Amino acid sequence: MRTRRTKSERVARDELAALFRPQSIAVVGASANERSQGYEFVKGLVDIGFPGPVYPVNPKLSELLGLKAYARLEEIPGTVDFVISAVPAGAVLEVVEGAKAKGAKLIHFFTARFSETGREDARELERELSRQTREAGIRVIGPNCMGVYYPKGRITFDPVFLFEPGNVGFLTQSGSHAYRVIGRGMERGLRFSKVISYGNGIDLNEADFLDHFAEDPETDIIAAYVEGVHDGRRFLAALRRAAARKPVVVLKGGRTTAGRAAAASHTAALASQQAVWRAAVRQAGALEVGSLNDLIDMLVAFRNAGPARGPRVAVLGGAGGETVETADLCNEAGLDVAPIPQGMREQLRERLPQTWDWVGNPIDSSILTWGRFEAADILQMMVASPAYDLVIANVRGLEWILSPGEEGGKVFRGAVDLLKSLGRENGKAAVLVMADPESREEWRRKALLDARQELGAAGVAIYPDMERAARAMGRYVRYLAERREAG
Repeated sequence: MRTRRTKSERVARDELAALFRPQSIAVVGASANERSQGYEFVKGLVDIGFPGPVYPVNPKLSELLGLKAYARLEEIPGTVDFVISAVPAGAVLEVVEGAKAKGAKLIHFFTARFSETGREDARELERELSRQTREAGIRVIGPNCMGVYYPKGRITFDPVFLFEPGNVGFLTQSGSHAYRVIGRGMERGLRFSKVISYGNGIDLNEADFLDHFAEDPETDIIAAYVEGVHDGRRFLAALRRAAARKPVVVLKGGRTTAGRAAAASHTAALASQQAVWRAAVRQAGALEVGSLNDLIDMLVAFRNAGPARGPRVAVLGGAGGETVETADLCNEAGLDVAPIPQGMREQLRERLPQTWDWVGNPIDSSILTWGRFEAADILQMMVASPAYDLVIANVRGLEWILSPGEEGGKVFRGAVDLLKSLGRENGKAAVLVMADPESREEWRRKALLDARQELGAAGVAIYPDMERAARAMGRYVRYLAERREAG
């Protein structure tokens, strides 16, 4: 049984915000081994430019990355606000003593091998860790987690992450999921306010972080990966409060018998029955997803897609059989593949006298010429038409309009610039499907990958295939409709 703080001891929202703005950080278990997390913590703080002093703590080091190292926490001059523990489990109580002596307000325990092991001695150590930190008045993130990535506050657990802050907040029991959401999300233009990996959650847990993100002015969109809930009523109350203010996307780990067994050995989580969980999340007003890809796809939609007032979708669907499959995927996702209106048909007749009567919705791009901007023209017509609420554009033909020479580069550049602004002037949702390059020519592949990264960084919603784009947009449209109905 876990030791929990009483209601009066739970973190106040302003206190949690203050905890994320430490004046100084000590890394206990800092290491010169570049493959160790003790090294990564220190390097990350140095590289990201944490503004206060960073203190490596290890009796075997005199310095690390140009910073003076200390044998023990107690030897550091002055106070230490935030302590990161990267020592073995057997040494954590010494870390608590040192943190108490230095007036620390928060300890992040990267340290693992506690209750998640299933061993009684490890459970007892976790209980004692909880008791001692509670008595010392020190708040805890973890144990068994990666901790905090807060680019605006210049705090990170990995030096490779971008320093650029954003508006997506993510709380996760899984450290590996933190890496995946940050890494995959950055490739698609997501930027984060904070990512908090909290592991076993013996003190600060999912309800605390939901409350924080709900109030956080730096966070507009919230995502959560949860394996087990410490206090069901409190969690649902926090989820309801957060979802009333901001979009909340939730992924539950341990939905199946096998998943529940894995969750128990991962973070000592007790997974709930899926039917009860699903109903509770829906009643709270949050959006449940079934995979990490779905979670990232919905974050991309909320951050970059733009407003969608209904399900009527215009689609640039690819070529041949792709258009048929695209129509099926969109309909199955709850989208309405509406026919091309008469007014737009007249425009097409003037612009494309040879092919206008072939054009339908989804549009078969094989009958168009990207080099003459035919597909681009039709996309702009679709976005401008009141017959459609959103546009999904499969732009896999983009790489083939690129040809050697200055003229070919201009055409490609013009298409990329057009796609950056697609839908924005009309206030309409517009997303792109950009799969990996098909060409074997390295220069062409690089140009497309660079363009995809540029579009993502510019705030364009990009999906790797039509199936994921349609599924995400179907959920997105339904969510927005439900929020409008709820008032």
